[in-house]
Amino acid sequence: MSIKKHSKSALMMEYISFMRGYQCLSEDTIFLRKKFVEPFLIHLDKASQLSNLSRLAASTIHDYIIAVAQPLKRASKKHLSSSIRSFLKFAHIKGYLAKNLIEAVPVITTRKLDRLPQGIAWSEAQKLLTMPDRSTAFGRRDYAVLQLLVSYGVRIGQVTTLKLQDIHWQEGIICFPTCKHSNHLCLPLNTSVARALFDYIKKDRGELDFDEIFLTIREPRHPLSEYNHYYSCLKKYYDAAHIDVHSKGARSIRHAFATHLVEQKIPFKIIADLLGHRSIENTFIYTKVNVSQLRELARPWPEVML
Repeated sequence: MSIKKHSKSALMMEYISFMRGYQCLSEDTIFLRKKFVEPFLIHLDKASQLSNLSRLAASTIHDYIIAVAQPLKRASKKHLSSSIRSFLKFAHIKGYLAKNLIEAVPVITTRKLDRLPQGIAWSEAQKLLTMPDRSTAFGRRDYAVLQLLVSYGVRIGQVTTLKLQDIHWQEGIICFPTCKHSNHLCLPLNTSVARALFDYIKKDRGELDFDEIFLTIREPRHPLSEYNHYYSCLKKYYDAAHIDVHSKGARSIRHAFATHLVEQKIPFKIIADLLGHRSIENTFIYTKVNVSQLRELARPWPEVML
């Protein structure tokens, strides 16, 4: 079965329906796979191979993955490979491919602990808290978001999807939803966080009929998009604080939080629990951040005997 030329959108929509209806994948997974499959379809279309997908060569898939994966980070390489495999499986099931070409996707070796976490110093994380102008609605909302990120080291998705019922004021507990396969977290409500949230809710959020705490400031008011990573807002404060780091988003703050715990010699099991890691192996990368402790483990290098 061939695909009509210039039908990238139709094919993409059919693939999305397949993931949603047949595979019952989450919207986050669908969004991620769409992000990597769309450029692949564009590449095939430019090479005039989308008009007859049944003739797609394994070498075309292999060469595309190798070229695209080269500048990507470890996680993105994994998502690229799994997304293309997923699409090829869909195309074969639908009859658009005469044979299953999943094996044409090369295995890209990725090492989990091959680099240091890219973050900022704890002092820089504290400096970010001083950047929002808390005399404005935008500033009060951003300050509350930053307080949550710095105080708990949670992922930005756990902040932007936080709901009013997740804050138990009387018990002094805040509960964060699961995000990116992390565990559900219920932690003591930090006083600074409580004040920041109360200030924003009372002065800016109001009693609008939404469960989500964080809403847009401009009209029409509504919850933040589930794909809003708050990057542009955070980058503004990184720049204002003159903090030079490759990634000016929430991930760098999360790494600062974890590194700070390591420097305080908090047991790794506790750090893993606080970060919401389901496996302590995901926390082991932070064994590399405390250089002074690593020096204590290093064995002396013997003198060369002449």
